[in-house]
Amino acid sequence: MNILIVDDQKLFADSLKKVLLSEEKDVESIVIALNGEEALSALEKGVPDVILMDIHMPVMDGIEATRLIHQKYPRVKILMLTTFGYDDYVKAALEKGAVGYLLKDISTEELLASVRAALSGVRIVSPQVLEGMARSPRAHDAPAVPAWYGELTPREKDVLVLAMKGFSNEEIAEKIFLSQQTVKNYLSTIYSKLGVENRFQAMRLAMEYKIDTLSGPGPSSGLPPAGGSEPPRGSSAT
Repeated sequence: MNILIVDDQKLFADSLKKVLLSEEKDVESIVIALNGEEALSALEKGVPDVILMDIHMPVMDGIEATRLIHQKYPRVKILMLTTFGYDDYVKAALEKGAVGYLLKDISTEELLASVRAALSGVRIVSPQVLEGMARSPRAHDAPAVPAWYGELTPREKDVLVLAMKGFSNEEIAEKIFLSQQTVKNYLSTIYSKLGVENRFQAMRLAMEYKIDTLSGPGPSSGLPPAGGSEPPRGSSAT
């Protein structure tokens, strides 16, 4: 089999490559990419059988890379391999085309067994992840509502929730009837209000406070939320 490892931690990726080559005789080649964009470039040179995909990476994250790769190369088996077991990450990854979700503390034997299972068409999710989802606290057990949440407009809350669920700017724009540029403007305003620098930090903060449980029906109906038509300063609604 041919494997593509996508992980921005080069030391981890190099170590994993060395272990897989030494432990599995069926592995013919292993290529390493340091982010989703590099993974897409690597696929243009050769399509692997399996991709081991991290989530948090610069330039392009694993969720977005999974979505794009699955669209263009639907037969490639993508296994998420990450340290993050958040419910929303698992859901977003599987919805975007991943066939499995594994945590990095998995043993080499378990990883190889998961790879072979994925190639045979079996969906694999780490037991720890399943247990975590089963123990997921109810909405009333969520942390207190943060101060910055009250500063968000209804539309900004919708954009943040959709971004947290792994939707791209294009998908967010389609769901709440905005232009992609307006979505970018909203995200810039959201980052400022949350005190973060990028999408991943905003997603992580939103997940920590379970913002999707606080935002009500919003974008799930496919309609613009009431009272949320105001665009951020410097943009125009469409």
